[in-house]
Amino acid sequence: MINCLIIDDEQAAIDVIKFHSKSIPFLNVIAESLGPVEALEIIYTQKIDLIFIDIHMPELSGLDFIKLTKGRSKFILTTAYKQYALDGYEHNVIDYLLKPISFERFLQAVQKAQDILFPVAIPVENTTVNAMKTKDFIFIKTDNRMQKVFFSEILFVEALGNYVTFNTTKGRFVSLLNMKDLEDDESLPHDNFLRVHRSFIISLDKIEYVEGGYIYLDKDTPIPLGDTYKSQLWTALDSRTILSKKSY
Repeated sequence: MINCLIIDDEQAAIDVIKFHSKSIPFLNVIAESLGPVEALEIIYTQKIDLIFIDIHMPELSGLDFIKLTKGRSKFILTTAYKQYALDGYEHNVIDYLLKPISFERFLQAVQKAQDILFPVAIPVENTTVNAMKTKDFIFIKTDNRMQKVFFSEILFVEALGNYVTFNTTKGRFVSLLNMKDLEDDESLPHDNFLRVHRSFIISLDKIEYVEGGYIYLDKDTPIPLGDTYKSQLWTALDSRTILSKKSY
């Protein structure tokens, strides 16, 4: 989990970052400040991993604030002025966000922050991967821990940019992967997990019914069925059904 501080002299700008942060499971906004002087006390009394800071503020500029912190935290600059981008990178900031900040651009910036603050440094030998494939579980790297999940607990996997969400009977786990990573690595056994949409992989065991272009894992969880994946689904279900594929 990345502990964050937001510093901006405009509350509306703070609110935008807080709103975006709510959709990122590994971000924890623990404080906000309308002034850099007040914020100095916060970073010396609390553990702050990442600071979102505006460049133009009346008391102290964002760049001067960075100098005063002496490397205690990492920074993402936020500003309405393009011309300060170079100054920001000279101060070794993680990224530079131009207002108004879109969620897509915000996600890119915090992905960089996660890579820098908590790099994935767990080498996995091929022999280990092969051994795991014979088991009935996988480990998912989520936040700062490795979460064990049994195949039988996985309902579906959903793409979220450079991340995927494993939706399980235990809850949701977000990991820095993409769909291609999952398919190439073959961590999920192909005899029971099938890609049915560019954004979804499902467990065949969890299907309740298929109707109207959607796969229902239960009545409240419709998963869209992409046209290019229909034939694969019918083939996978063929050996498990008493109905002809022609019915669809």
